[in-house]
Amino acid sequence: MKGRILAALLVLASAVSWAQTGEVTGTVIDAITKQPLYGAYVRIGTQQMTTDFNGRFTAEVPYGEVGIEVSFIGYTPYTRTLAVEKPVHGLRVRLETETMSEAEVVADVARERETPVAFTNVLPAQIQEELASQDLPMILNSTPGVYATQQGGGDGDARVTIRGFSQRNVAVMIDGVPVNDMENGWVYWSNWFGLDAVTQTIQVQRGLGASKIAIPAVGGTMNIISKGIDSRKGLMFKQEVGSFGFTRSTLGLTTGRLENGWGFTAAGSFKLGDGWVDQNFTEGYFDYGQVEKDLGSHILSFSAFGAPQRHGQRSFKNRASVFSREYAQDIGYANQDLDAFPEYGLTYNEFWGEYQERFYYSEDGQVAGFIPGETIQLNTRQNFYHKPQFTLKDFWRVNDQLYISNIAYVSIGRGGGTQLDSQSATGSPLEDGTVNLQRVWDNNRLFEFGPGGLNLDADGEYKASNFLVASMNNHQWFGYLGTATYKHNDNWTYSAGIDARRYTGEHFRRIENLMGGDYFLDVEGDQNRSTTDKLREGDKILYHDEGHVAWFGSFAQAEFKNELWSAFVNVSGALSRYKAVDHFRKKQVEVIDRSDPFNPVIVPLEVGYLDEFDVNGILVDRNNPYLETYETDWVNLTGFTVKGGANYNLNEWMNMFVNLGWLNRAPRFNSVITTQNNISEDYANELVRAIEYGLSFANDRIASNLNAYYTNWKNRPVNRFVPITTIGPGDVENAGVFVTDMDALHMGVELDFAYEVHPDWTLEGVVSLGDWTWQSEESEPLIDNDSGQELINPDTGENYIVSFDPRGVHVGDAAQTQLGGSLRYTPTKQSYIKARYTYFDRNWSDFNPESSVGDNAGRDPWRIPAYGILDVHAGYTFKFEGFRLQARASMFNALDAVFVSDAQNNDTFLPDPRTDWDAASASVFFGAPRRFNFSLTLNL
Repeated sequence: MKGRILAALLVLASAVSWAQTGEVTGTVIDAITKQPLYGAYVRIGTQQMTTDFNGRFTAEVPYGEVGIEVSFIGYTPYTRTLAVEKPVHGLRVRLETETMSEAEVVADVARERETPVAFTNVLPAQIQEELASQDLPMILNSTPGVYATQQGGGDGDARVTIRGFSQRNVAVMIDGVPVNDMENGWVYWSNWFGLDAVTQTIQVQRGLGASKIAIPAVGGTMNIISKGIDSRKGLMFKQEVGSFGFTRSTLGLTTGRLENGWGFTAAGSFKLGDGWVDQNFTEGYFDYGQVEKDLGSHILSFSAFGAPQRHGQRSFKNRASVFSREYAQDIGYANQDLDAFPEYGLTYNEFWGEYQERFYYSEDGQVAGFIPGETIQLNTRQNFYHKPQFTLKDFWRVNDQLYISNIAYVSIGRGGGTQLDSQSATGSPLEDGTVNLQRVWDNNRLFEFGPGGLNLDADGEYKASNFLVASMNNHQWFGYLGTATYKHNDNWTYSAGIDARRYTGEHFRRIENLMGGDYFLDVEGDQNRSTTDKLREGDKILYHDEGHVAWFGSFAQAEFKNELWSAFVNVSGALSRYKAVDHFRKKQVEVIDRSDPFNPVIVPLEVGYLDEFDVNGILVDRNNPYLETYETDWVNLTGFTVKGGANYNLNEWMNMFVNLGWLNRAPRFNSVITTQNNISEDYANELVRAIEYGLSFANDRIASNLNAYYTNWKNRPVNRFVPITTIGPGDVENAGVFVTDMDALHMGVELDFAYEVHPDWTLEGVVSLGDWTWQSEESEPLIDNDSGQELINPDTGENYIVSFDPRGVHVGDAAQTQLGGSLRYTPTKQSYIKARYTYFDRNWSDFNPESSVGDNAGRDPWRIPAYGILDVHAGYTFKFEGFRLQARASMFNALDAVFVSDAQNNDTFLPDPRTDWDAASASVFFGAPRRFNFSLTLNL
């Protein structure tokens, strides 16, 4: 009996022990940056889940052994067997980067302890925590060597520089597809609103980098990598509200890889806001769709996205005293400068005003009165654009050694920006600083054809003298990227590819709003139509031309890798072709002059609307059937790049690298084709020599990177016409020099680190110290800007020559000192709070190097006062059965600092301009004040 009881007790005890469960909790982080990996896939036994916003997960499992698997796109999976034998088990999973997904391979994503370049990964957690509906570049101010501003405050008008090079010289790519403007290299961030909803990672490579594009950038490369078939599945809805009437709604769906090999990603977003600058409203939509199919050896992908939008702008800088007298006084304005112009406040925008659509009537030939209409508020500076992009990709794994990717893409852009045809015709600003739009309307209705009468012509129509126009910039862009990668063995990998692009940009100015008028007579625009033609809203005026660009490049690269060493050598070559077409210029025709029957001569003619030519008794005029639109010949330019680097892993914690490059790059379209659509006679290939060193350290608690760089750029594009009044004939008022290029030297050091003070506390820091200066002395002929002709000194019969010497002058338009840091605290598993402070100094105002003439040679431009910005972010995750709700809040510029972010030295476009190289001679943009953003995100 006792034996039976004892056996029963043993069985019961065993059952109780077997029934016990333990809690397994963990945090998944990036092994290098220590940032939490939000959305990482976790499998514990038979349970599946994803990490929360802080990279954490929790599961209850029975005592005993259980398998754990953790994976995240772009990282080596983590697997282990855990013996659960106590109530709580805590894990800290550090994932190491690995060979990337298909999209990331195409985008040339760099890897820690392997790729010998300086780079920074902006992971999903940071994007979700800190972006909060800002323009994408603004989140990069925590990256060494990066300076981003919102310029005039318009939504989507941000700009970014890397190591002092503007975004014209930073290659921006979305899943490996380039998006920089093909004519001038600029990036218009308003076209990419909403991308954060589908962004997996942003990687910024500084310097020449390791990208395989045929025509690499000088400043760096920015890869925006979207979610795809390897992402976690889920449905997301996010609602945001913010300062200045901002609202945004976003819906996103990602299926991940379905059982049949299909995968779908879709997102849509809509935003509205008033803007922190007067009348800088915003309204935009975003739509994105991606379909992928895993066919085994092939992965096919098709994506389409676009962001139709319209927003108000503040296009030009102004005097600091116009925005803030107190700030202007602090930076050195004299009393007479403070009193010269009224103060309107930091939100002032000089480009908007109010008017009534007044309908006048007359009696006995005199205006007797008017019938007022609705009062209309109008920002004359508005940007509207839609640039949908379609991409078809095929990733083909031929075998374990050979991998081929093919990408074809199409981009179709339509839109432009509005402005008054003549800003000066509005007269002085009204008392509140707004533009006198009522004067525009009234002038289009009154007094044109007789004193005291209505502005009615013989047809009973109103002729407009000033009105709203839109400068249009439409384009069609077709491209192909093909890459083949062959892994020879465990050590050697070879790759080669081609980059082909064909672009046509159409530019014209059209009548947008005649402001009370019925028509306009364009006497200076199209030379192929009558100056008496009445032009209506939607008609083209002033100019209509096309820029044609064709690029073809190829590259070859060899990579070596073992446990200690990794290295690469890359060689590329490219052909750039440019041509201009001018629809408003006189038509072209070639006729044969047979006046000498033994020596006929081909005579090229330009025939306008009123031109008539008699060639051997044959009339050649505008009706000649052989007339052709004016176009230049194709300009063919070649360039090449040689670059390489090596990384050495000193031990399991430290590595060092070096890379160097020689770049011979053809100038861009706008350095070769002039604004008059002629082929410039003064352009040359850009020559860049760069070298960079790096040292990295990482262990379980701390990670740091130290980089030093040296970039010497000869023939750096300038493309500026600068008025020169100190020499030249006195009767020429609009004369100056046009300089296509200059030499510059950019060097500096960068340090960034992340330190895990405690599992709940993470400290990050960044230091960037640059020394960027102009290096060349130049001489250029004086040009009459009206005729485009070089001016001749009548006393000597030779050209007027202007010499300027900016050697040693600091390159402006970006801070050369950057200090920053952040502290992130997670008081609970569901919450976080982060404070980030960034300080900028040694930021000289932008200036024309050509202004370093005479006594001003070698003189630095006005230096913008240093400033710092504190941003604070916080969030909390509510977990429910089957879904998760995340609440986030961000406060930007928490201390409400007043600061200048952008400046132009000696701005000659200001009223009563001065050239004293001081604060009162400069024009400025102020940075945004304190503002808030709140969001709720529902994840299913």
